Order: sequence, then structure tokens, then C-alpha cells
Amino acid sequence: MAAPRYKLGDVWAKVAFYSGLGFILPGAIVGGVVLGYYLDRWLNTSPVLAIVMGALGAVAGFVEIFRLLARAERNESRNDTNNWTGTR
Repeated sequence: MAAPRYKLGDVWAKVAFYSGLGFILPGAIVGGVVLGYYLDRWLNTSPVLAIVMGALGAVAGFVEIFRLLARAERNESRNDTNNWTGTR
């Protein structure tokens, strides 16, 4: 069976998608730490909330990466079955 042919736009869309995954985890962590920092300043607490929110951001980042990868895998398997011609 011949390898499936992809349009150049499809390849670049996949490159953009998988490149963007590398920004999700650091962005979630930084967002959590910044939110925790401002909550610490507002509530006059030590850096407890910054650490907790950073950890929650890390967990949320991992969950989002796993969700996106699972969705991409489902879409890829769906596309593979649509491209199958029934010949060997």
C-alpha cells in the first residue's frame, strides 16, 4: 500500500499544532504563578498561593496537552480510515 499523500498545508498545520504544544505547559505554569503572586499580594500571604497556583497550572497544562494529543490521535485515525482504499 502506498504511503498517504498529504497536502503541503496539512503538513504545516500539523507542524504548527505540535509546535504549539510546547508552549502550553510553560504558559499554564507562568499563568498560575502570576495569578498566585497577585493573590498573595492581595491577601497578604507568603508565596504559598504562588506555589499552589503554579502547581495547579502545571497539572492543568499536562491535562490540556493530553486532551489535545488524544483529540489529534482520534482525528488522525479517522483520517486514516477515510483514506483506506481497500487494496493491498
